[in-house]
Amino acid sequence: MPNHDTTADHPPARRERQALPRTITSEERAYVDALVTALTRRGLSARALRGGVVRAENRTALPAEGNRMGRALHPGLRQEVVCRPADGDGSLWWHWVWSGPTRDAPDELEPLGPAGELTAAADKITAVLALRPEDGS
Repeated sequence: MPNHDTTADHPPARRERQALPRTITSEERAYVDALVTALTRRGLSARALRGGVVRAENRTALPAEGNRMGRALHPGLRQEVVCRPADGDGSLWWHWVWSGPTRDAPDELEPLGPAGELTAAADKITAVLALRPEDGS
């Protein structure tokens, strides 16, 4: 998976394993709500989940409504991110949430960017979930 670094100083781009969910602060809740709003304005379906997690989905990528097999095998384009304190100074950061290597493994987190940089975070998430036309080659 690509490393989605930001130009700001950031924690190491290593992956850390953390159990989700957890109790969040009012500051984290405010960032979560603001990111949901920013993603919705960009045309994505977004909602806040427990533990500071935001799930964004590009519903235009879903198979047709009547295609039950297609929907079962292809759930569409979606991505989860979580607002968490960074190692070191404890400042809030967005992290990509990736599934662990096995079904019972904890999720892996990869830094996305500072929580206060909502526009940059929403732009990166939107780019990851964008449908790209097939090139004719």
